Amino acid sequence: MTEELVIIGNNFSGLGSAIACARNGCKVKIIAPKKQSILLGGLQVAPNARAALSVLGIDSHIHQKATQLTAVEIKSFDSAVNLATIPLPSEAPTYIGIAREDLYHILMDSCLTNSLIEFTDASLLAISQTEEQTNLALDNGEVVSASIVIGADGWHGKTRQFVSSGVTQQNTGYSIYRSVYPAAKLPASFSSPNTQLWLGKSCHLVTYPISNGRDVNLVFTFSDKKFPDSSIHTILSNHPILGALLNQEYSWHLSPIKKFETLFNWRRGGITLIGDAAHPMAPHLAQGAAQSFIDIACMENNLSKGQSLADAIRNMVTVRMPKAQIIARKSQISGQIFRLNGPIATARNQIIGVAGEIIINEFLQDLWLTA
Repeated sequence: MTEELVIIGNNFSGLGSAIACARNGCKVKIIAPKKQSILLGGLQVAPNARAALSVLGIDSHIHQKATQLTAVEIKSFDSAVNLATIPLPSEAPTYIGIAREDLYHILMDSCLTNSLIEFTDASLLAISQTEEQTNLALDNGEVVSASIVIGADGWHGKTRQFVSSGVTQQNTGYSIYRSVYPAAKLPASFSSPNTQLWLGKSCHLVTYPISNGRDVNLVFTFSDKKFPDSSIHTILSNHPILGALLNQEYSWHLSPIKKFETLFNWRRGGITLIGDAAHPMAPHLAQGAAQSFIDIACMENNLSKGQSLADAIRNMVTVRMPKAQIIARKSQISGQIFRLNGPIATARNQIIGVAGEIIINEFLQDLWLTA
């Protein structure tokens, strides 16, 4: 008998979960409104995430769109001096940069060509449960009943609220600017196939190429208190190198960084959370989407061993919840280190200049092995 699954959300987690389950013979219904807006920016896909994505059978499509990154360059924001260069893996699974929009379309196309996956263009309004069924009221007037539901509608979604109604989020006092520039519009150094991490005082900048090197993804994080005039143009205008990032043709998108309460339960009745709905993360270690892909790979691995859908999902939670909590904590701590201020920020840069390659290599390997 074909097992059936309902997924709430058509983001990376939702689409990836649908592909993984359909590859193992499950019939999947994805409930979400059709995507309207363009997904801005890029993703760094570290080796642990790249290995996880490989189970979905989309490697060749990713290869066509991604840029392999060869090193992490750590620089002083104030002086532009290179503090350390950390080589990235040159053999599979490699470290890549990819446009969010490109990865989304790769996943969506895989879903659209799979006869076991269908879409319902609707938003979830309300959830109720009986002993055996979860009932989902949709804004198109339909009520969908299912015994197994995956909540992949993100940290702001209704499934997370349903599983843990008292969950909270707080402002961290930090904000983030994102933009994408054509590589041809920037100094040549930004086109190198590397991630650049510029460490300042109460701020840091991350850049890396995407779209086969045609574009550069830019992410600038800063303290609201230390930079009360939060205009990116005010912050960077006098910088001898980074001032080049202020081309008026291209816009920067500003958003606050949130701190999320850790969930110690990803399940309620027939609903199981996955990805950002289960473990939203601070954007400092390139592990937000990565940990979502690892959730999916864990579930797919369980299914491929012959476990029932219910068991595969339940066992995924058992394995993944403690590991995702560790990564979320590491990501939060990394952000605090990146945004140190005053003499301690100077000391941080000095330490990285002396022993950065050794320290960071050990940290990255430990991070990637936690998959």
